[in-house]
Amino acid sequence: MKRFPLSHVLLAGLAGLATRVPAQTQAAAPQPAPNVDTLWRAINAPPIPVTRPILGDSSEAGPFRYYFKAPPGASISAHRHSADMHINVRTGRKFILMGDLDAARVQRFEAGSSLVIPANTWHVEWWETETLEDVDGVGPMRTERASPTTPRTGPTP
Repeated sequence: MKRFPLSHVLLAGLAGLATRVPAQTQAAAPQPAPNVDTLWRAINAPPIPVTRPILGDSSEAGPFRYYFKAPPGASISAHRHSADMHINVRTGRKFILMGDLDAARVQRFEAGSSLVIPANTWHVEWWETETLEDVDGVGPMRTERASPTTPRTGPTP
């Protein structure tokens, strides 16, 4: 029987969570857009984490800050950002693998804790309880999602 590293098992399980779609999805009728600065925006498949801007825009030059709210069971598969991400966990609990994902150990961050995800560091995130975070950094920031052939080891120089 072939054995797989724990990180492959975790990534496969998280990928399944990230792509789960409710059986009955209906298109919502278009609604007039309220003030765009106060909208929560979906960034993944259900269960869907959402963001709400506080300051600036992460895709533009300069400081940015936003709230990030993840429902129970949400996950984000392997990805990295071109800028440092400073994260404060306000409520709930965050789990993360960072760096060389084959050797990384799961880190857990409870409400009240902070962490930094250095620029260009591969990471996988998931949440078992509803969690609210605030995230800040300096843009412009790009996000790269991993493919099955992308090497997911520590930061790129």
